[in-house]
Amino acid sequence: MYNNTKRSEMTDGIYEEVEIIEIQRGQSVEMMVDIYESADTVRRHDLKTNTETQQPLQHTGSVSVKSRKQRAVEVCLCLLCAFLLTAVIVLSIQRKHLLTHITELNEEREKILNHNNNNLTEERQQILNHNNNLTEEREQIKKKIDELQHGFDTQDQLAENFKWLYYRSSFYYISSEKKSWRDSRQDCQQRRADLAFIKSPEEKEFLQKAAASSYFWVGLTQTAEGWKWIDGSSVWFGTFHFSSRYDYFCALMTSSGLRAGSCPSLNYWICKRTILKSLIT
Repeated sequence: MYNNTKRSEMTDGIYEEVEIIEIQRGQSVEMMVDIYESADTVRRHDLKTNTETQQPLQHTGSVSVKSRKQRAVEVCLCLLCAFLLTAVIVLSIQRKHLLTHITELNEEREKILNHNNNNLTEERQQILNHNNNLTEEREQIKKKIDELQHGFDTQDQLAENFKWLYYRSSFYYISSEKKSWRDSRQDCQQRRADLAFIKSPEEKEFLQKAAASSYFWVGLTQTAEGWKWIDGSSVWFGTFHFSSRYDYFCALMTSSGLRAGSCPSLNYWICKRTILKSLIT
């Protein structure tokens, strides 16, 4: 019994020691866990501290690079704006100059057009006036020709009634009475004619035939410049007979040609009246 009691006490003592050892072992484990946790905490804190220390440096560098890039972009934009503004100003000035030049050209064009139109209008009016004048003259000529045709139906009636002959656009009056050269010319002028003057050999031949065998005063006299027709032209002599007499200053037409005569002497005469001249007067 004693042995059992002693054995039981020893067993209880062993259990108590085992429990103490286990308790100590558990405390040691807890202490080691705490140590490991503390070390891990310190390591994490250091790592976080290093990370936080390095991150501002990296962030500051990127911010600086970003700031420089942004500043470069802003400078480029400013330069671009300045360039565009300069281009707009230059284009505006050129446009203004171009518009001014176009306005000047238009004004000059208008002046030229107005000047040309005025000149054309004046020329057109002058042409119209000239045409109107020609039309009026034509009507007057036609009217007077009708009057002449009404008064002188044929050349035969003209020669018989009024002693007028027609030759190459001219009428010739052959007088049947005698007068001096001056009186003969006055009679021709009263008939809206003048003493005959010769312009061609054919006309001279015609007057020679009209004169027949008599002497007829014509419009030829001797002046300080020589023998002149009454229209101022020089004489075409042909078969002109000169005279040594000092008072022979007037010319006569005969069947043989021209000859000098005394102006106060009485002779027949020949008047000449051109159609155009008579129509105008």
